[in-house]
Parts: sequence; C-alpha cells; structure tokens
Amino acid sequence: MNSIAEQQRQAYEDIERIEEAIVDMMLQDLTKHRYKLIREQKISTLLEQIQSRSKFLQEIEQDESGLRRKESAGMADNKFDEFYSRLGDIRKYHQRNPDILVHPPEVEYLRYKNNPEESEERERVLLAKAEEEEDVPEIPDVLTFIGSEDEHRLDTMFSGEERLGRYVDLHEQHELYVNLKDSGHPTYLDYLADLHRVEEYPKRHKLLPEYMRYLDNLREYFDGYFSRAMPLFDLPKAREEAIAQFETEWSERKVIGWTTDTNALYCAACDKQFEKSTTLTAHLGSRKHQKVVARDDSSSSDMKRSDSEREVAMAECVIRLYVQILGTKIRETRANVQRRQALTEEERDQEIDDEEVVFVEDKDDQQIYNPLNLPLGWDGKPIPYWLYKLHGLGVKFSCEICGNSVYRGRKAYEKHFQEARHSTNMRRLGIPNTRQFHGVATIDEAQALWERVQVDKKREVTNVDTVEEYEDSEGNVFNKKTYFDLKRQGLI
Repeated sequence: MNSIAEQQRQAYEDIERIEEAIVDMMLQDLTKHRYKLIREQKISTLLEQIQSRSKFLQEIEQDESGLRRKESAGMADNKFDEFYSRLGDIRKYHQRNPDILVHPPEVEYLRYKNNPEESEERERVLLAKAEEEEDVPEIPDVLTFIGSEDEHRLDTMFSGEERLGRYVDLHEQHELYVNLKDSGHPTYLDYLADLHRVEEYPKRHKLLPEYMRYLDNLREYFDGYFSRAMPLFDLPKAREEAIAQFETEWSERKVIGWTTDTNALYCAACDKQFEKSTTLTAHLGSRKHQKVVARDDSSSSDMKRSDSEREVAMAECVIRLYVQILGTKIRETRANVQRRQALTEEERDQEIDDEEVVFVEDKDDQQIYNPLNLPLGWDGKPIPYWLYKLHGLGVKFSCEICGNSVYRGRKAYEKHFQEARHSTNMRRLGIPNTRQFHGVATIDEAQALWERVQVDKKREVTNVDTVEEYEDSEGNVFNKKTYFDLKRQGLI
C-alpha cells in the first residue's frame, strides 16, 4: 500500500496532467459540431476528476485520522530506515509479480493532444494513395480523445429534433401547455416565440396542478439539455443567483406576474382589475365574489395558498432564466422549424443523410460551394434548385431608372415599381409614379410615355367643344362649335 505522502504526490501529478490535457484539447481548431460537443463533454468529465482529486487532497490536508502526522513524524526520526523499508516493499512486490505490465501515467493523456480532424485527413490521404499505388505502408492507428463509445453515446443522447444539441425539442412541453386551461392553443412556432413570457399565463389558473406539472416538466427538460448540450456551463451557480434574486423580489412583491396591485379598483380576492368604481362596487356585492371570499377566508388556507404561489413563482423565475440563456438556440429552433416546413419529404431525408455536412461550420474565409450561383437562404446556404426554378429566379430584369439594378424573378421585378427607390427616381425625372408607368424600366420609354400622356390630356381639353352635339329643326346633327357658327350666320 502506498504511503499517504505518495498518494498525495500522485493526486497532484494527476491534476497537473489533467489540466495539461484540457489545454491541449482547447487549443485544437475543430470545425465539426459533433467533435466540439464531444470535446466539451470530455472536458467536463476531466473537471470532475480534478474536483474529486482536490477533495481527496483536502481530506489529506485536514488529517482527521492523524495518520499523515504520524507518518511525517516517523520519516523525520528515521529518514533512511523508512526509505529502505519502502524500497524493500517495492522489490518484494515486483518479485511476487514479475510479469506485471507497467502503464506510464503520461501515456494515458497523450491521446488528448491529437486532433481528430487532422487524423481523419491523414487517413483519407493515405487511403487515396493506397488506391493509386500498390506498395503503401499500413495506415497507423492514431488515438484521439474521441472513441467509438463516445460516438455511440452522442448518437443516443439527443433526439432527432435536437440535432446533436443545435436545437431544442419542446414538442412534449408544447402539448402540455396547449392542454392547459385558457392557454390560447398556440402553434409550436408561437409557443417558441412566447416562451420567455411564461408569466403571462392567467394568474387565476397558476395554482392548478396541471400548470405546476407543466413547469416541472419544462424545468427537467432544460436541466437535462444543459448537461447534454452545454456541459461546461455553470448551471448551479446561475440557478442560485436567480433564486437569490427571486427571494429579494418576492419579499418586495416585485416578481414579474405576481405583483399585488394596491389600486382602489383592484379586487385581490378575485384577481381582477376594474376600470370604474361602479363596476367594482357591483362586483363586491355579487354572489360570485362572496363565494371566493368565503372559500379563502381561513388563515391556514391563506398560508397554504401563499406557499403554493411562491413555489410556482420560483419555478417561473428559474424557467425564465433558462429561456434567457438558451435564447439563441430557441430562436434558431424556430427558424429551423419554419425552414423544414418548406422542404419536401425527399429534401428532409437528404438532410438527415447529410447530417454531418450540415453541421460543418463554414469559416469566414471558406467559400461556400455554389456552382449554379443560386441565391442564399436565411442560413447562408444556397436555396434548393426546385425553389429557384419555381420562382423563376433564373430570369434577370434590369431597371435603368433605378441605376441599372438587377432583380431576380418576375415577382421581385414587379414589386420594385411600388418601392420607394423607384418612386424617388421617377420624381427626379419629373414623372409621377402612377399605375400606367409600371413595367417601364428605361428612362427614354418613361419620358416618351409621359409626353404622350401630356399630349392626350391637352387634346381632351381642346376637344371639349367637339364632344357636345346639337340638332337643328331639320334633324341635322352638328357639334357645339359648328352649330353656333351656323346659327350666328343665320343659316339654320
């Protein structure tokens, strides 16, 4: 059995090697989301090992049993006797076990220095050479911090909607919320958009067991999601700070959604706000109000109700903190749901097959492969080719009035005639942007059309006298000008 001093030295050595392994992993420039997530989980495991060894060292330093002081005193009195006694124990151990394998501690942490993406690239290059040449040496097996067990555990850790921690999967919680009383039955997209406003649920229904069950389910999901997708995030510290802030706000009655209104037009028993004093007076004398007051009259029920309200309010506070931390992922989830709704079944299957390609994060200096020069979608990647053909984006229209701007597709081209840029340029030409000028994109055509419009307007003014017709006694029809000229001459 090793001495206490040797155990203490080994613990310090393990902590130093673990810290070095963490630094080696953090210095690796990884691009794949899968490898980044495995690295964070490995670092989280190593940090737990550091905490375990630090706790062990703390127990040794406290020395409640007194064995460390006794051992130190024995080593101080008989230095060489203790040394040779230990050396003899080591020799006897190896004589009893001559074939035992020695595993140096530094070998265990060498695999943390190897970049898995670089190892894959080297293996790919060697395989390509093996196909071209016959005499190629065997591919060396380079150990990295990623093992087959890690890959399998990661595949079974997340659901299909979460996509390896990129998004959240709140379908179960959404279904629970929809079944609550007066929830409004929002869609999944609306539920994700309004998730940060958890306090807006009607206060009169918050003490129902269904609502508390919904909050517990949502909180448990977020707790598990943090441990799986964000293992390095210090969730207990954030939760403790949120609860401490909640205690302060609860004592001051400033918790969001639970503030007590001291307005004279507010009924605390029924949790209702009135706009007129006459309405409040009628409410206070109603049978419904009297029943609520009688039901909540006893002090024990008031105390129980206060404890229940505090429990629900604290759960809402914690969930509000979780949603705030995961705000970016929730917004990305909502955008991903909208995007997938526009995909066909074949494209969804193709996206699942190319999952690893989707999760490769493009660097700023890395050009996206787009041989057809397709427009980019909301995610920065080219849109599907069928959508490109559907909207006719392959046809380009230019507008000279707007500075030879080019518009893809008929829809965007027709829409720009009503936009401010085109209207401003038309006013600079002295031409009103009316409906008859829509579709005219060149300056010459617009000016020629405007001249014709002006000529037609003048012609309508000069032809007013020719529009009215007059008839003489014999039935002859003349226009206004001719009729009065002949009448002045006495011819009719």
